[in-house]
Amino acid sequence: MTDDTSENRTTTANTESIGGVLRRTVLKAGAVAAGALAVSTPATADEHNDEEEEDDDYDEEADVDEPDGFEVEVIAEHASFPDDVAATFEITYPDDDEEPVVVDLDDASTVVLAEATWEEGARSGWHRHPGTSIVRMLEGEIEHMMEDDCAPRTYSAGDAWIDPGYVHRADSEDGARAHATFLGIPDGEPATEWVEPVDC
Repeated sequence: MTDDTSENRTTTANTESIGGVLRRTVLKAGAVAAGALAVSTPATADEHNDEEEEDDDYDEEADVDEPDGFEVEVIAEHASFPDDVAATFEITYPDDDEEPVVVDLDDASTVVLAEATWEEGARSGWHRHPGTSIVRMLEGEIEHMMEDDCAPRTYSAGDAWIDPGYVHRADSEDGARAHATFLGIPDGEPATEWVEPVDC
């Protein structure tokens, strides 16, 4: 899913803004240095700007999804490449007859490295990343599902996959572990936002 605040990413998929949704952010810059997962409390209506408060779709009673048995630990804090870096990813899913998903990161000059761990029966909760991430499965197996098509895709130890930045969830029945490289996260911005549960 695309993000209104990110002018650097365009996709060919039909997506909607998630503006005006209560969010929970993690991997904030201050917690990155500590190498731990940071979670802030959900935003209140007073913290949203006037434009969001006027949005008819904004629901003050809405709640973000909660991870259960899933955590992320920062391996290497936010860093910038000294060179200008841009990236384009074209993702074609073998089980999908739709057009490929194309993600253009005009500015991919920042990187955050993290390790994700799923306990047995873990649920990541619905969330998104403001940039693209490349995930390398180390152990176990997960089921990944994106909001735009609600298609479950399984990734196992030894697999690598690309998260284009859409709202998604990643769950594991037997536990799993993976490394994630987040590209194009603006300096000082969180790498992950938990959002309202999606009806898939």
